[in-house]
Amino acid sequence: MANKRDNSESLDLKVWMSKGDASRARGVSRQAIWELVRRGRLTTRLYKGRVYVSRAEVMGFKPRPRGPAGTGYVKRKTIKRKKLKPPDPAKWIYIVEAARETCLPRLAIVDLVRRGRIKKVVSGTKTFVSRAGLEGFMRQQGAGLTNKFAKKK
Repeated sequence: MANKRDNSESLDLKVWMSKGDASRARGVSRQAIWELVRRGRLTTRLYKGRVYVSRAEVMGFKPRPRGPAGTGYVKRKTIKRKKLKPPDPAKWIYIVEAARETCLPRLAIVDLVRRGRIKKVVSGTKTFVSRAGLEGFMRQQGAGLTNKFAKKK
């Protein structure tokens, strides 16, 4: 796109528009129009010390894909996730329920998951732990394990 200098006395406003008008027509800032002019994406004309841009180019402007040309960068659309059904209750237990059943603090179970001693599954916002892994851990620790925070009767 070129910058045309014109000293003629008239300016056809059907063909040219000011940068302010162009920014209002496109719904962007004047700085964004300046940036397009600087990059050579819009044709300009200087008339009486003011810069005007081509009305047809402004109204027909299509943004290019982001990234360097020819890289094949394509913006991915967000995909709606399917609503997941909760895991099988015979095999998996909600982490808070596991803490209640084992009389262990919830953070102790979280720590066991972090260390890899118990498998976990995340469904939506809830974390489920393996019943078999939890029972195996409890057997390994012994049947006499009690919670020191539990209320005594």
